[in-house]
Amino acid sequence: MGVVNERTLRDLEYGKVLELIASHAASTLGREAVLALEPLEDLEAIGREYALVEEMREAVRRGFVPGGLLDIRPILKEAREHGDLDPEKLLVVADFIEAAMRVRMELSSPRYPKLSRLVEKLSDQRSLLASIRRMIDEHGRIREDATPTLRLLHRQRRELVRALTKHLRSFIDSHRELVQDPVITQRGGRLVVPMKSGAQGLVELVVHDTSATGQTVFAEPASAVRDNNRLRELEDEIEREIRRIRVELVARLHDEERDLLRDTEILARIDSLFARARYAEKEDAVIPALDERGPVELVEARHPLLGERAVPITISIGDPQRMVVITGPNTGGKTVTLKTIGLFALLAQAGVPLPASPRTRLRVFRKVRSDIGEEQSIEQSLSTFSSHMKNIVGILGEADADTLVLLDELGAGTDPQEGAALGLAILEYLLSTGATVAVATHLTPLKNFAIMHPEVKSCSMEFDLETLSPTYRVLEGVPGSSCALIIAERLGLSPEIVERAKGKFTAGEVKAEEIIRALMEERSKLEQARRKAGEELSRAEHLREEYERKLERLKDRRKAELGRELVRLEEELRQAKREIERLISVAKEGGLSSRRAALKRLEELSARLETLSPRKTGPAPKLEVGQTVRFRTTKALGVVRAVEGERVEVEIKGKRIWTDPRELEPAPDSRHMAPFRPQPEVRIKGGVDLELYVHGMKVQEALREVEAWLDKLLLSGIRTGHIIHGKGTGTLRRAIHEYLETVPYVKRFYLAPPGEGGEGVTVVELE
Repeated sequence: MGVVNERTLRDLEYGKVLELIASHAASTLGREAVLALEPLEDLEAIGREYALVEEMREAVRRGFVPGGLLDIRPILKEAREHGDLDPEKLLVVADFIEAAMRVRMELSSPRYPKLSRLVEKLSDQRSLLASIRRMIDEHGRIREDATPTLRLLHRQRRELVRALTKHLRSFIDSHRELVQDPVITQRGGRLVVPMKSGAQGLVELVVHDTSATGQTVFAEPASAVRDNNRLRELEDEIEREIRRIRVELVARLHDEERDLLRDTEILARIDSLFARARYAEKEDAVIPALDERGPVELVEARHPLLGERAVPITISIGDPQRMVVITGPNTGGKTVTLKTIGLFALLAQAGVPLPASPRTRLRVFRKVRSDIGEEQSIEQSLSTFSSHMKNIVGILGEADADTLVLLDELGAGTDPQEGAALGLAILEYLLSTGATVAVATHLTPLKNFAIMHPEVKSCSMEFDLETLSPTYRVLEGVPGSSCALIIAERLGLSPEIVERAKGKFTAGEVKAEEIIRALMEERSKLEQARRKAGEELSRAEHLREEYERKLERLKDRRKAELGRELVRLEEELRQAKREIERLISVAKEGGLSSRRAALKRLEELSARLETLSPRKTGPAPKLEVGQTVRFRTTKALGVVRAVEGERVEVEIKGKRIWTDPRELEPAPDSRHMAPFRPQPEVRIKGGVDLELYVHGMKVQEALREVEAWLDKLLLSGIRTGHIIHGKGTGTLRRAIHEYLETVPYVKRFYLAPPGEGGEGVTVVELE
């Protein structure tokens, strides 16, 4: 019988829900596969199915649609039974193969590892596809050049028709007085001429047909008989060759039948996954958490068949309360709640995403059994009661710890007192089996049983006493009231009659109803407060997210500003470097005064470079005007002249510059102020290596590294360094040497001795 029987499938409308999901399939194959979905019992198998659905959902978001999945099973059956097929049906097979190839190509991606493994099982039918496309044109006709034999036969036929047509036109021209209509037509596969009746007595003709009036005969001259006979022979040979080709293709199709049938199953499953993924996207459905023994926790669950009218249901069943008793007024939603619980269990075990909150949890049931009917009165017939009881007897015989039992209006259909007693006994028995149970009832003894028993949860369907209408929301932990007297009184029933009705209750019953009603009203107020708090929390969360977005935008703007500042500083560094190169050239070529001027300008540029070097992290030192400070990089001394926030003005050798205070440190001894000059400890953007490794770099990349390295050597006071470029083809070495010749402060360069790298290393000496 499996997880579910026919009665339960019917009660829960499982088939209708599958039809809804199947409407999202791209083919009849996929639709059939969805309608055939059955709940699984193995947790790992369910997990694998959901993993495929999740990957397919991602594929759907990226635009995947399994188009062209035609059902070729009837064609394969016809081919097997008759050994021949119309070419049009062979084209359908070709279209199917191409569709399978497209699906395989689109889903064979590292993004979809599980779907990739599934489509890898599709057979390779490229050879069969090529044969069909080569022999059949897009109109479903065998191509004239499908085989060399057919090509030859068609050529011979064309030539013969040409010759025969020429001969008949000549005949028409020679016998115009006997010709009824100067055209060439066909009768019985032979080329003939419409002749006047009686012409056969004047010229030798073979008549093949006569018009309805008898005034025209369709005949061929005796001189055309031989060619017409040959034309018929060619037509027969062409037909035999075409049939032979069809039979050959069908034989190949028969050889591949098993693989093609398996391909239809795989593609049907692909389309089934596609339908479930599309349904999930449309309904914002989720994959629930699943385990073997955990609780059932439906959170904001929406019945699939109710669409936008569905009111989200939140309810839980599990240890220690494995049974839930739902009470409340008629048409309040008790039956829908029962159906939603059972339906979600079946759908989850069939690998269908659920329209609910991601917090929804379910367990795997080996059996799901139900007894759910329409709302009925206590005057139900004995036959109806017997039918329900027979079904319940079967359920009790199967119930165990792996069973979900759903009972609607337990105890109805007979005397209320007897029905309540019977219902209590059934509930007690179900508790002893360990089954998970959900029951809907109007009966007060069952309601009281739920309140008193520690293993039973009492729930009710909320009812708005102001509007006299159900809200269809489940209230957990609160028993329900039928509200019959309140509804009757609000609808205009005489207060005298209502009071008389109340008098029929015992004092305890009246008190219990009042307590239940008060609890319902209090719960309703609490729910309203909770919803309001939830809305406020949602608004607060929205504001927080908006604040974070604005903060990110500010950060991005700050980064952009810093980026522009960095570009400006880099340009200043490049200009300073070019100026240094020019000054060194002047110092080398000019006289004493020129050298002094160049040296002074170099000192100014060095001071400026202090402000362009990377900023230090960490707290800024506390500096005061008049304090002697030292630059962290060049160790040059200066005096603080002004402090403005995060900027400090420092005087060095009569020149004033603004810099970041984190670039400075208090001078160890202001009495030993050293004149500014480049020191060996200078570091620009970190320490300076005496060796530069550019081996393996591209020429332009290597030259940029050499340029930056030479600048660091110069500003650090280092006069000799080594460039390691490797030997290779010599291209990189030559490019570096050509560049070094253009640098004015390079004194000379040469290859290292053999013991120190030889042709793979260049030694550079600076001025």
